[in-house]
Amino acid sequence: MKKTILLIITASFIFCNANSQITKGNWLVGGNATFSSQTEKINLIATDVISSSIVASPNIGYFIFDKFAGGARISVNYNQIKYNGSSARSTNFGIGPFLRYYFLKPDARVNVFAESAYQYITITNNSTTSTSEKDHFFAFSAGPVIYFNSTVGIEFTAGYQLYNGSNSTNTRTVSFNIGFQIHLEK
Repeated sequence: MKKTILLIITASFIFCNANSQITKGNWLVGGNATFSSQTEKINLIATDVISSSIVASPNIGYFIFDKFAGGARISVNYNQIKYNGSSARSTNFGIGPFLRYYFLKPDARVNVFAESAYQYITITNNSTTSTSEKDHFFAFSAGPVIYFNSTVGIEFTAGYQLYNGSNSTNTRTVSFNIGFQIHLEK
């Protein structure tokens, strides 16, 4: 069964005429999801810290010009940290604009794009007392997109993210992501 599925996917890459819909007037719908888990041993306080995170980031955009889209992205991030027999949870909600540009011809099976994004984020800490913070998130990413057919593509990106927290914390992150986009014809 696995060999049959692999053969069908390979044949669709070889024989399918993939023309992406990255021209003016078309829509872009997609996003990505992430799960991460981390265990950290802190020798100074002789404890293990276990953290888990689930992030979902759907987006919708519109091609203003050929190969150039703008749109909105929302994100939901659930975090849980366990240490010394206790735990803390937080939920982040973010919304903001993004801009994306594709560098190769619209009918290319593989294309390369760059994207910049901003999000305004609200964090709710769900521990014993409920508190809320307002933060800002800036991101730049780039990478290839491979089209399965004329509308669906899988993206592989590398990115740089800057997170400015309301409690004077600044975090810089390098990330590698995989996501899907669906291009809807006008």
